[in-house]
Amino acid sequence: MKRILLTSTGFDNKNFEKKFLETIDKPVETIKVVFVPTAANDDESKEVIPFCRLDLTNAGILAENIMDYNLDRPMSIDELMQYDAIYFCGGSETYLMEAINKIGFAPVLLQAVEKGLFYIGVSAGSMIATTSVPNNLGIIGNPLEPHCESNITPCGELPAEGEPINISDNQAVWITDETAVIIE
Repeated sequence: MKRILLTSTGFDNKNFEKKFLETIDKPVETIKVVFVPTAANDDESKEVIPFCRLDLTNAGILAENIMDYNLDRPMSIDELMQYDAIYFCGGSETYLMEAINKIGFAPVLLQAVEKGLFYIGVSAGSMIATTSVPNNLGIIGNPLEPHCESNITPCGELPAEGEPINISDNQAVWITDETAVIIE
């Protein structure tokens, strides 16, 4: 039961927050999230971390139900499946993917996503799911460019594999077992 939301700016578009909460389909105060700020490896991107956390708390998720995970240790599938979602912040997509691969987290993460862990990507956290980054997660076979202001890919079905996807800050790629589309 795949549920993947690839965004430029997280829940800035409240439709994405709504889709997340509706799809999780459990009381918001019981939702548990793994929060991965690892991509924020410079001063500018570190400034965004509190706003990413606010995405979750403003959605009603309790602060004590958000677990920071800096990819500083391996995590087992059993541990990861104790959570409902994983939220990857923005920053350096290359640094983030290297950190994931360094600890061998990609296979565990992909297995958890297939079992229903909700994947939320913000900017770099979205790009690692695509061919934008070497040794990526391989969730979709297209490169993704977030934060686009021109040449934006229209909402609807994804372009053919290999063709770029350019999303604005108001768009996201929504992937389930049944569909892969660009939404607003």
